[in-house]
Amino acid sequence: MITRLKIYFLFAIIGTIIVSCRKDTPPSLPQGNISSGKRLIICDEGGFGYNNAAVSVYDPINNSTVINVYAAANSNQSLGDVLQSVTEFNDKYYFVVNNSGKVIVSDKNFVRLTTISGFISPRYMQVVSNNKAYVSNLVLPTNANQTNYIQVLNIATNTISKSIRLDGWTEQMVQSYGKVYITNQNKKYVYVLDAVNDGLDSIYVGSTNACIVKDANEKLWVSCNANAANNVSAKLVRINPVVDTIEVTISLQTTQNSIGRLCINGDGTTLYYLMNDVYKMDINAAVCPLTGIITQGTHTFYGLCIDPTDETIYVSDAVDYNSNGKLYRYQANANYIGTYTTGIIPGFMLMD
Repeated sequence: MITRLKIYFLFAIIGTIIVSCRKDTPPSLPQGNISSGKRLIICDEGGFGYNNAAVSVYDPINNSTVINVYAAANSNQSLGDVLQSVTEFNDKYYFVVNNSGKVIVSDKNFVRLTTISGFISPRYMQVVSNNKAYVSNLVLPTNANQTNYIQVLNIATNTISKSIRLDGWTEQMVQSYGKVYITNQNKKYVYVLDAVNDGLDSIYVGSTNACIVKDANEKLWVSCNANAANNVSAKLVRINPVVDTIEVTISLQTTQNSIGRLCINGDGTTLYYLMNDVYKMDINAAVCPLTGIITQGTHTFYGLCIDPTDETIYVSDAVDYNSNGKLYRYQANANYIGTYTTGIIPGFMLMD
């Protein structure tokens, strides 16, 4: 039920909902053709409660974006309310629609194949085998005993087969050594699920956490949130998944801001993260960079994606959270390439 990954605390969550309720629905832009081959899938969240989530696609061959591709492929049907993320698997897209509590499955032409309902407030999907995936969920922390679950999706039957209790706001996930590592926006742990038998364990990281990626050495990088009230700085921690312990902690030297998006390049050697500006850091660095490589300025940077083949940097701009957003494209050295129009609140992006 949240539209912004960058917001981590309850009061900010409430503010997000209030702001979201003021969103209008700008008219759709004309459609174009999408060439076959590489494409950037952009999740346009849409306004909270407005049922206007959409999908935009950046086409590198035509060097342009096409907006509302899902609606165009499905008789102008809406995806639903708040498109949080998308996962590609076996030539299908799995669109996780947060506030609608569902996952929509489409083919590569964005034609809907089925809708999987019954989720709590789904955020991200992690495929762990040909027949199984985990889906994380957001539950607003209205009381100390608020419960939540990781839901197990049977990909073969497109049904929820099981719910695993895991309290707090579960967020991004990654798989390593037969285990799935799950971040949590309400707890100071990274949770660990055995991908076969669903056995649950945890790693104490000292702060709530949100983003996770895997590097070239199979090590896991987790973004831990700042806590200004307790003078706790945002940080990156590196976990060794063989022994499930923290081996590196790097302070980001701010108690006022947290990482909104964490990405890694194609060969797994360079981290990119969004913390107002775009930052770039080698996985062997001992300290964080002091300045970003791309400055936010008057923009509202909201999403980040790195092309795994040529390290092109894509940054989305939510603009005013009300009108059509923007996509900015940069070379790996941060040289500007171009600007493109997207749908409302472009957030999570996937290079396919």
